[in-house]
Amino acid sequence: MNQSFRRLILGLLLAAPLLWSAASQAEDDHAGTEACAACHEEVAELFEATAHSMTPNWDREKGCESCHGPGVEHIDSGGDMDKIVRFADLSPKEASEQCLTCHQRQEKHFSFIRSIHRLGDVGCNDCHNPHSTADKLLIAPGAELCSKCHQAIAAQFDLPRSHPITECAKCHEPHATKAIRTSKTLYDQTCGSCHFEKTSPFLYSHDVLLVDGCSACHEVHGSPNRHLLKHEPQVNLCYQCHSASVTPGWHSTPRFLNEKCTACHTAIHGSNTSPFFLEE
Repeated sequence: MNQSFRRLILGLLLAAPLLWSAASQAEDDHAGTEACAACHEEVAELFEATAHSMTPNWDREKGCESCHGPGVEHIDSGGDMDKIVRFADLSPKEASEQCLTCHQRQEKHFSFIRSIHRLGDVGCNDCHNPHSTADKLLIAPGAELCSKCHQAIAAQFDLPRSHPITECAKCHEPHATKAIRTSKTLYDQTCGSCHFEKTSPFLYSHDVLLVDGCSACHEVHGSPNRHLLKHEPQVNLCYQCHSASVTPGWHSTPRFLNEKCTACHTAIHGSNTSPFFLEE
C-alpha cells in the first residue's frame, strides 16, 4: 500500500464522524409529513389529491418540506413563519427557483428560466397553486387566468368576429424562451394545426405567409371584420403590399374599390397550379 493511498484512507476515517454528524443533523431538521399535518390538516388532506403527491419523483418522507424546507425549527418555535419557506414572502424569481429544483428536468419548464414571463417578474405561483387539484394546478381556468394580465387581448375576443378558443395555451407556450406572442407564430405550426388546408407546402406560396405569417392579414384574437381580417374593404388590405403602382393598370383602385380580390384570386393562401393564386 503506497503512502498516498494510506493518507486517503486515513483522511476518510477521520472525516467519517463529521460527515455522519452533518447527515444526522440534516435529517433531524426535517420533521416529516405527519408533523406538518398535525397543524395543517386541511392543507395536507387536500394535497394528497393533487398531481404533485402522485408523481413518482415525489419524496413522500419529506413531503411538505421538499418545497417549504426543513420544519423542525418552525415547529419548535411554535409556528414562527420566519423559520420555514413561505412562498407568499418570496419574490417571483425566488418562488420559481424553488419550483424549478424539480421542474427544470422537464424541457418545457426548463426554458422558463429565460422566458418573457419570468423576465416580467411573473412567478410560477402567480399562475399555479401547488396545493390545487385543478388541471395543471392553475389558479383559474384557461383564458380567464391569462386575461387577468392580458386585458387588452381579452377584450378582442368580445369583438363581432373572434377565434372560438378558450384556452390560450392551445396557441401560446407560457413557458417559452421567446416572446409569448411569437413563440408559436410559425405558420405551419400553430395556425396550420387547425387550418391545415391553408398550410404549406404549395408549389406557389403567398410570400407574406412565409415572412410574417397569418397575422399579416388576420387579427388572430378578434376583429370587427369577416374572417378576422385587419381591414375592410378587402382591397385595402391587399393594397398594403400590392399597391396600385405595381399591379396591372386595370387593377386601379377606383375600379376595384368595392371588389374582393379573392373573387378571382381564390387560392390566396397558396396554389399548386397558378402563380397568381387563381382558381385551381
